[in-house]
Amino acid sequence: MKVNTKKVRFAKNQQDAFNFLLDMKNYEQLMPTDTKSFEIHESGKGFTVGVGSLPKVGMRLKETVEPSKIVFESPAPAFEYTLTINIEAVDDATSEVELDFDGNFNMMIEMMAKKPLTSFIETIADNIEKGA
Repeated sequence: MKVNTKKVRFAKNQQDAFNFLLDMKNYEQLMPTDTKSFEIHESGKGFTVGVGSLPKVGMRLKETVEPSKIVFESPAPAFEYTLTINIEAVDDATSEVELDFDGNFNMMIEMMAKKPLTSFIETIADNIEKGA
């Protein structure tokens, strides 16, 4: 299952956007309004969030390519997914950010999760565009 957001403008240059999106504390302000829980992992390299009707979703930092890419992966071996954040420079004060979610789910889970996951990812992108 793939969910790709449109590129959104972020009022930070590429390096500042990368640093902002690498700091797990900043994700709490990017979450949807119906967020029930948000916990940063003890390692500081990921977080778990409970949103709406979705089960808790975990994100663990997998890799970074400074200042253009941040990749999160599932911390649970039962679910295979990645969230890739691509950051492109526009000018000295602005960047474009795109979120790409790629999950390997069985058909039943994909049918149930597609709409709420798409909404979740798009809300994060919208909140980035609003300046978080």
